[in-house]
Amino acid sequence: MMNDQIQTKLIYNKQKVTYKNLSEIFELNFIKISRLIPLLASITGDTIGIKSQSNDLFLICHEKSPYTGTYTLTHKIKSMDKVINRPDIRFKIYFDAKLLEVESICKETRINSNHPLLDDCSDLSFQLELNLFMLRWLDYCLDKYNGAKWITKN
Repeated sequence: MMNDQIQTKLIYNKQKVTYKNLSEIFELNFIKISRLIPLLASITGDTIGIKSQSNDLFLICHEKSPYTGTYTLTHKIKSMDKVINRPDIRFKIYFDAKLLEVESICKETRINSNHPLLDDCSDLSFQLELNLFMLRWLDYCLDKYNGAKWITKN
């Protein structure tokens, strides 16, 4: 059995990450978020996705202009006496270019800050990691929340 460090190095070196590879993921994420939240381009405030038998899905609007928007997509989970947001994915949408770019997950710009090969990873590799996580999470959300009712928080 191969140890995790060798396996991870093989995965990272399998194909050099390029902006072209990354932009394809941005495009896929845009398509998926548009299916999940069809009226996203018109949302200017905090919104909640409600679907029976699922936790509510929160869309927090940080900034919205005609061509871009910055949002956080998350669940609010009660833990002891406080509420925490998880996975707390902050992303920027480019409506005109039809791209979604993840800025951070749980306020971090990389998923694993203790990554054993951190020095071998480029900024594009970190972006790839964040955006692949979003791609997979959007698949989960589409499965759980497709057809959810989206209401604006007062």
